Amino acid sequence: FHVIATEGSLARASKVLGITQPTLSAQLKQLEEHFGTRLFDRSGGSLRINSNGRRIQEITHEMFRVGERLDGIFPGNQPRILSRLEIGISTTVARSFAMDRFNALFADREILTRVRLGDHEYLHHELLTSGLDLMITDRPPERRGGRGTAHRQLSSPEFVVICPAGEAYKHEGQLPHSLNRQPFIHYTSHSAYRFEVDQWVKETGVELEIVAEADDVYLIREAVVSGVGLGVVPKRLVDEATAAKVKILCSLPRTFEIHAVYMRKDPSAQVLKALDLLADPAD
Repeated sequence: FHVIATEGSLARASKVLGITQPTLSAQLKQLEEHFGTRLFDRSGGSLRINSNGRRIQEITHEMFRVGERLDGIFPGNQPRILSRLEIGISTTVARSFAMDRFNALFADREILTRVRLGDHEYLHHELLTSGLDLMITDRPPERRGGRGTAHRQLSSPEFVVICPAGEAYKHEGQLPHSLNRQPFIHYTSHSAYRFEVDQWVKETGVELEIVAEADDVYLIREAVVSGVGLGVVPKRLVDEATAAKVKILCSLPRTFEIHAVYMRKDPSAQVLKALDLLADPAD
């Protein structure tokens, strides 16, 4: 009861306690039957503590405060129960996002952060069914299909056109017309990046010869290094190790966006903290 009341939902409480939501729901029902009264009001699948629950919560707060004082006197070797934060990252985004931003979350000893990759649709389903607290994607949900979700832009990475280093001289002073009829490694239709690249191609009027498609930005970069053709990748992928092998020809408008999606109703303190840590620093 105390964890449900503190976390504000069965979904979050089940993650903190490490037990399934149905089991926790059954235990709460047994407790209410024992006291002969409801402790939470139920509406639309959500729980809201009522006056009876608040009276009990006052007592459980005092119980846990006494327990903490006892732990301070006799700490023993009992492991602490950590809050859990479940984050999913769309596979089309994972390598475009600055993954070192997770380090601050991983370093927080009060939260057990778990990060996993997956398809956008699968992760969105997991978010809606309480399997995730937060998902990171290049496709924010449409308003009509949001189903109670909210989203926040985390980043707008700069993308650049790259070519094999030995081919750069062909484009000097000739861009963007020198890109016409050049072999090009494009993104697949599953990636939102394809739409942004297609828009840029349309606006510049160039005609590229698509010779391969991929979702992985590293795979596209390595194909360019191998001389397969041109590619568009995040600028941060052109590091010191690859600068001698590929050359940046030009930058695209910063229309590429990476979003965090979460449930709009009562986001936990851990979710709000993660949003701040994962977002681009404020100017």
